[in-house]
Amino acid sequence: MRSIVVIAAVAIGLFAGMFMMAFFMGFVNQEIDAAVETTLSHVQIHNPAFPDDKGVSFTIDNGLAIVDQLRKDINVKAVSGRVITSAMISSSSTAAGVEVHGIVPADEKNISDISQDMSEGVYFTEGKKNEIVIGKKLAEKLGVRLHSKIVLTFQSKSGDLTAGSFRIAGIFRSRNSGFDESTVFTRFDDLALLLGTGTSMHEIAVLLKDGKMAGPVANELKHLYPTLLIQTWQELSPEIALITGIFDQLMYIIIGIILLALMFGIINTMLMAVLERQREFGMLMAIGMNKRRVFFMVLMESVMLTCAGIPPGILLTIGTVEYLAKHGIDLSSFSKALSQFGFSNIVYPQLQTNMFLPITVMTGITAILSAIYPAIKALQFKPAEAIRKI
Repeated sequence: MRSIVVIAAVAIGLFAGMFMMAFFMGFVNQEIDAAVETTLSHVQIHNPAFPDDKGVSFTIDNGLAIVDQLRKDINVKAVSGRVITSAMISSSSTAAGVEVHGIVPADEKNISDISQDMSEGVYFTEGKKNEIVIGKKLAEKLGVRLHSKIVLTFQSKSGDLTAGSFRIAGIFRSRNSGFDESTVFTRFDDLALLLGTGTSMHEIAVLLKDGKMAGPVANELKHLYPTLLIQTWQELSPEIALITGIFDQLMYIIIGIILLALMFGIINTMLMAVLERQREFGMLMAIGMNKRRVFFMVLMESVMLTCAGIPPGILLTIGTVEYLAKHGIDLSSFSKALSQFGFSNIVYPQLQTNMFLPITVMTGITAILSAIYPAIKALQFKPAEAIRKI
């Protein structure tokens, strides 16, 4: 029973450590993918002056040529040119400040998930002008619904105050309620006509086939277009890049805490095993077993029990993660708070094969360290006294 307890403790400790890594890895990777596919894309191109104050006049004048050139790149999955401005959106009851994205719906559909997040209406209607797509939270704030009319007021390129009337074609609901409340979408041509920007663009978003190529592609574009500002998603959103940077360190700290708790459990069990077998240890030392062999006997027992617990722990982890990777972990009770920061209420754990070796090694080291004190305790027994213990 004592051996089963140690094996079970090792298996559960290993499972806890690996599952925590799989959970947070899935959580972080989901948020990176969501940010890239909703707002950031892998690479963005701007006029160098645009990101500071998003002035309407800071455009990419040769944007169409750049978009055509990027579509020929073998690393590029999709490209979308956007015209962007800050505006006041007004309904019959209230008004709010928003950022307006003028997009080409067919291009944006390939680079952004907004078209898949529609909760009401459609993602623009073919052939209709002055349509707008807004977030669910903004619709509630303005007190509007599908097909309602709203007015956008903003400053044109010439500096004049301009307003346009738009009809709501669709309402989307993404995982980020802050984004839903602050961002709206219109057609590129409709917004450009009001702004007076023509075919010029404020932003070119590039989605790559492999996100790991963001750095090399951005460096290549910097050489091709030295007068433009080229940024990867890590530069556009340093807070998300920071999360990925500290992820490994944080995970090993958490696993270290779990294994520390496991260590005390093994020490307690092995110490109890040593104290209950004083008579046997006394007899072994009385017939000539030296202290070195006694020490390694206790150490080997701990290591063998740990090795017996590792395979069940790995199998339990694989089975649990594979199941939850399909069905997800529902955090809906926290969804309202999580959505404020753009996090999903369903997390799908991800397990990578390179996680097994370091965790297994750490568990083995924990077992060895846990056996040292009980083994030293066994060396302190005096054969004459220990042999008389009942």
